[in-house]
Amino acid sequence: MLDIIPGYSVSGMIASFFFILLTMKQSDDFRVIGPANPILAKVGEDALLTCQLVSKRTMMHMEVTWYRLKPSTPVTSHWDRSEKTEILIEEYRGRMERIENSTAEGIVTLKIHDVQPSDNGQYWCHFQKGSYCAETSLQLKVAGVGSAPNIHMEASREDGVQFVCTAKGWFPEPQVYWEDILGEKLLTVSEHHIPDEDGMFYVEDKLVVRNSSVETVSCYIYNPVLDEGKEAVITFSEKLQAELAFLKVIGPSEPTLARVGEDIQLTCNLSPKTNAQSMEVRWIRSHWYPAVYVYMDGDHVAGEQMAEYRGRTALLSDAIHEGRLTLQIHNARTSDDGQYWCLFEKDGVYQEASLDVKVIAVGSSPLITLEEQKDEKIQLMCTSDGWFPRPHVQWKDMEGQTMLSFSEALSQGSHGLFHVETFLLVANSSETNVICSVSNLPLGEEKTAAFSLSESKPNILWKILSVLSVLGLLLVMAKLLVMMKTYMKVTVTMDPNTALF
Repeated sequence: MLDIIPGYSVSGMIASFFFILLTMKQSDDFRVIGPANPILAKVGEDALLTCQLVSKRTMMHMEVTWYRLKPSTPVTSHWDRSEKTEILIEEYRGRMERIENSTAEGIVTLKIHDVQPSDNGQYWCHFQKGSYCAETSLQLKVAGVGSAPNIHMEASREDGVQFVCTAKGWFPEPQVYWEDILGEKLLTVSEHHIPDEDGMFYVEDKLVVRNSSVETVSCYIYNPVLDEGKEAVITFSEKLQAELAFLKVIGPSEPTLARVGEDIQLTCNLSPKTNAQSMEVRWIRSHWYPAVYVYMDGDHVAGEQMAEYRGRTALLSDAIHEGRLTLQIHNARTSDDGQYWCLFEKDGVYQEASLDVKVIAVGSSPLITLEEQKDEKIQLMCTSDGWFPRPHVQWKDMEGQTMLSFSEALSQGSHGLFHVETFLLVANSSETNVICSVSNLPLGEEKTAAFSLSESKPNILWKILSVLSVLGLLLVMAKLLVMMKTYMKVTVTMDPNTALF
């Protein structure tokens, strides 16, 4: 029986653990042994963690505890079969099982089902009986061989032919080699090995071949833990390059502007016009996988889409027979700002075009408030919310001349929009008039607010008079209170037989 213990305090566990260690004894005839070598388990398979108690003492009522990160305890199993197994870490719910072994031999085994990359690491097997204890450590090595590599070739460039090798589902981080037909190593121009949500690695390595005599290259991905690898080979020729050189992908010449909350449209087309119905088309950010959107075999490949774009994209393919496709991204966010690439595949070769997206937001009109008065100067604060990208903020006089602020702070909220606060010290003069300007440079839109000290002085004077009035009223009330107390004292002490007149 496996139970989860809620609300278990890690600090309490640590304190209890060290207290128990101080009161326990270790004996030469009471020791635990484990496997000499690491335990190897493939991702998705089961792992068996086994240790053995070597003792001259009776094995009855022996408690066995499994630690993951000493001294925290993910699993506690008891030798006494009437006891239940308690699981203290949620990620192991339903994945751990105590295997019943021979009591006489002192062997205990913990079985982990469906091994994940997060299970990789060290474990401790701890035996305890009364005041005696002993333990040993075990090393679990998790490994996984992922997909075979895919080599994508991009059409000839000025600096040579570029190849991209991609694969996913590897653990731990694999090694990647490029070789020519003779087995000579080729140097990569960039390497990206990125763990996904499950901890498995996605591989994306790029190679540029500048030697025209090289017509065959291979990409080899190797897992050193399992001593296993997978390879892909691609052969290309000058003829193929020449045939594809005339086909180009054209993107917009100017950045695509989109306000926050509106739709973004990313349009790419082939030149000359070519039917793209049977092609693979993908829009990507910094890496091939996961992608913003992938079109293949006439349909959307949802499994390769980035999480932040799921449910927010639509493909407009009315002109696909002419090689023109538009990706629509709904409800633009500040995180959508930046560069994209649009790739078309034909005969195993990819052509690409870059697209620049600028997400914009014009915030609220600035608000100027008088903060405080110091010596012969007054401090003003200007605030505004909801700008993107970082706005340009200025103080100006009534003639449009820039005035230097003495402090400025910009911060971004959870949605990436900017909040601005800027402060200005001005002379305490009735002729002082200032303007606070906040502008969005990509749009050229500006919002301003004006402040006149002469108009605000009556308000300041009114506040001062109000304070003085309140103080005066308090003084009058205090005097009345003293007079009343004096009158009451005189009344109480006066002789009742004494005449007033």
